[in-house]
Order: sequence, then structure tokens, then C-alpha cells
Amino acid sequence: MPNLHNFAARIAAITIGALLVVAPSARAQNQQSSESNLRSAQEEDIRVAAFLYLFDVETGPDPDYSFYCLSVDSDGFKVHHDPSDSLMKRFPRMHRTLRKVSECEIVSKPKDWFTAIKDKQSGKAGWMISLSSILWINEHEVRVGGTRYCGGLCLWSSILQATLVEGKWKVALAPNGYVFVS
Repeated sequence: MPNLHNFAARIAAITIGALLVVAPSARAQNQQSSESNLRSAQEEDIRVAAFLYLFDVETGPDPDYSFYCLSVDSDGFKVHHDPSDSLMKRFPRMHRTLRKVSECEIVSKPKDWFTAIKDKQSGKAGWMISLSSILWINEHEVRVGGTRYCGGLCLWSSILQATLVEGKWKVALAPNGYVFVS
């Protein structure tokens, strides 16, 4: 019959060994989760700063539409995603109404070159303002695509750079970036 004392000692050694292997892994996962949460919060700050920048872009023929339809993580004109509710609440009061992209309609055959975006509730024309996914360059700098669109001859698009300065994200055109205006 095996010695119970040796058996218990072996089980204890195996358990302690397993804990020593798992504990650093759990700490690393907790650190990654914490970093991920911090980065997500920063990305919301970046989106607010980028949208505020895009609200003020001079686009050429600039219809003064009272609706802005916001989209995040966009990929061209076909893939749009609603901003979070918490992001929508972070904007200061404005003379325009902000909507999530799902509350707007992209008109496939607009009556003219400037009215391809409509607010679903009122039917009034508006701007779609969209941001691509955020590309982190380093802890203090990101790139994000930004677009304003209201129709076939009503488009402004560029790559934006957001830089963390004194705890706030500042947005400008990316160095050597393009600006496409239609």
C-alpha cells in the first residue's frame, strides 16, 4: 500500500507547481485586460476629438444641414457602425442634431448631388460623418480616417492624426496625408 504521506506531499507539490505556472499567466491576462480597458477609454476620447474636428471642416459647397449621422469603425460607404451611447452623450450642445448612423438613411438615388443622407425620423438631409478604425502608432499618437459625406459631389475625406498632449487628444490632418474633396 502506498504511503499516504508521500502521496499527499506529491499532490501538494503538483498543486503548488500548477499555481506557479498559472499565477504569472493570470497576472499577464489581468494586465492585458487593464491595458485594453484603458485603450478603449482612450479610443472614445479620440473619437470625440476627431468628430469635433470633422464637424468644423470646410468642405467646399457646405450645405448647412441640421443633422449629423455619426459612424465609427467604418470601412468605405458600405460598412458603418453606430457609436456607443456613452460616446453620443459626450458631445457639447450644438446647433445640429447628432444621430447614430442607423438612424439615418443613405439614399440610393438622391434627387441631386447633395442630398444622399437623410434623417429617418424627419426625412431632412444631413451629413454622414464617419471614422475608420483607430490605428495606434504609439501610446501618444494614432491615425484614423475621417470622412464627411452628403452626396456624390459633397465629400471630404482624409487621414487624421490624433496626438495626446497634456492629457487631451488633439486632432489635425496627418503629416503627408491626402485630402480628397468632391
